[in-house]
Amino acid sequence: MSPLDALLADLHARLLERRDGEIATYIPQLALADPDDFGLAVATMDGRVYEVGPSTPFTIQSVSKPFAYALALADRGVEEVLRHVGVEPTGDPFNSISLDETTSRPYNPMVNAGAIVTTSLVAGATRAEQFERVLGGLSAFAGRPLEVDEAVFTSEKETGDRNRAIAYFARTVGLLAPDVDDVLDVYFRQCSVLVTARDLAVMAATLAGGGVNPVTGVQVVPRDVVGRVLTVMSTCGMYDYAGEWLYRVGLPAKSGVSGDIAAVLPGQLGIGVRSPMLDRNGNSVRGIAACEELSEHFGLHLLHAGSRVPTGVRRSYRGDAARSHRLRIAAERALLDAEGSQIAVHEVGGDQVFATAEQLVRAVLEDSAPARWRILDLRRVTRVDTATVALLTGLVAQLRSDGVAVALVQPLAVEARRAVAGVAADHRVQAVDQALEWAEGLLLATHGIEGGLPEALVPLAGQDLLLGLPADVVERIERRTTTQLFPGGTVVFDEGAPADGMYFVAAGQVSADVRSRGEGVFGRRRLATMGSGSSFGELALMDGSPRSTRIVADDPTLCHHLSGAAFAELSAEDPEVALALYRAIALSLSSRLRRLTVQLSALEGA
Repeated sequence: MSPLDALLADLHARLLERRDGEIATYIPQLALADPDDFGLAVATMDGRVYEVGPSTPFTIQSVSKPFAYALALADRGVEEVLRHVGVEPTGDPFNSISLDETTSRPYNPMVNAGAIVTTSLVAGATRAEQFERVLGGLSAFAGRPLEVDEAVFTSEKETGDRNRAIAYFARTVGLLAPDVDDVLDVYFRQCSVLVTARDLAVMAATLAGGGVNPVTGVQVVPRDVVGRVLTVMSTCGMYDYAGEWLYRVGLPAKSGVSGDIAAVLPGQLGIGVRSPMLDRNGNSVRGIAACEELSEHFGLHLLHAGSRVPTGVRRSYRGDAARSHRLRIAAERALLDAEGSQIAVHEVGGDQVFATAEQLVRAVLEDSAPARWRILDLRRVTRVDTATVALLTGLVAQLRSDGVAVALVQPLAVEARRAVAGVAADHRVQAVDQALEWAEGLLLATHGIEGGLPEALVPLAGQDLLLGLPADVVERIERRTTTQLFPGGTVVFDEGAPADGMYFVAAGQVSADVRSRGEGVFGRRRLATMGSGSSFGELALMDGSPRSTRIVADDPTLCHHLSGAAFAELSAEDPEVALALYRAIALSLSSRLRRLTVQLSALEGA
């Protein structure tokens, strides 16, 4: 049992002892409820649901109102819904036969007048289709198919004269079509949908997650709808207790006369409670007590001052310290060592909101060290709000107007990636390594090093590994090499293959990758790319172990191949040449290790 399980169990046991309150009787079927029914559930953003108490189904009643409001907003748009239903709190009873005297609209969608009009706005060519949309929408919020309690529906229809009066009053001012009774049938059926405390927790968590059901992963309503729904829940959701509820509990919520409450902590969790004993305001006695204790114990109040907003920049570093996985020849390495600081990488992560995005913009624009290429690494960004998109768009436009080229590394999170799709960067890639290689290529090109594939073959004497060796030593190595051509896409060797010597790239390029696992799916991760003048396979030549990586020819590639047998022959017949090659390999590996140490140090200190 987790600590949360234990806390909920203790809370449930204590509150079950409360006997104050009365069961609603104005709908006869509701009067049959067991006063000891008490279900409590908490749903998290990753779909985990903690629950205690019986899972006896009950009718959703007024807790359906915010979810129907979300469907109407999604179907009709904000302005059309606002034309029919306001968003102001009212001190009148929830079933008052009244409209706003100034606007001739119901005050808000949480009172019956507003809820009936809201339900009539849900999409559907007929009232039957409207109800199917309502039932399908409520089911999507709950993450499972829901059903109607026909006995409660009949009971509501037979005793719903006050709602009829409200509906006909709304019709007189043009808010409802003439088929008032058919509209009310949809509304009564909506209120008669059967749910459990667990369902309510998941429905609330769907609102907390920006409209995405945490159990099914389905986007039930657009994110921009959710904020409007939560606003009305905050001000109007708890009948005449709404103000004190917000003061004490601090969560957007909606209650119903079944004794149910759905409460939302945006971005974190949803709470569902059912206990039919009601207070004088029509709210569940145990439900309010449970939510108050949970809010107090865990500090859930939405308006409490939070901790300091984390920085918008996770780390920044320069291209002279951290390089792409493309292996560079000596001349390219020297230039990147000298000029690589003109490439700047700014890495951000987590949820990006105004405060963090503003810090990112300030950090980049106030960076005292100039850069001609800036990389915005958003891979670890989980969510992007409207303010962040606006600030990122402005930042990229400002940098580009200053002559700075910008690469944007896409967020891994699908929703965040969609949100930044309109940011007009110069280059857009999936990994920071690709962005670094892009910037390095542009930097080299500005100094006359094109970085592309040379038109002529690179002879063995021109290979980076062998530069500086006497000509006769290179010539004696060359005698023992063979030439091999690999069409583009060819696997030169695979992971675990027996060692068969080393290769010098005369033309074309190859990439080294390894099998990796990300988010439960196996794929390939690039370790390095070697172009003309580079070599690979040295380790296996030295120790004879199986290959640790896969090598694939990216383009048609021509290689000089020194096999293991040829090297053994060289060692036996010309040990001084073999020793010179050993030293060259050792120096190359040492240089790579030093570069890796510098890069790790830069990243850790960034």
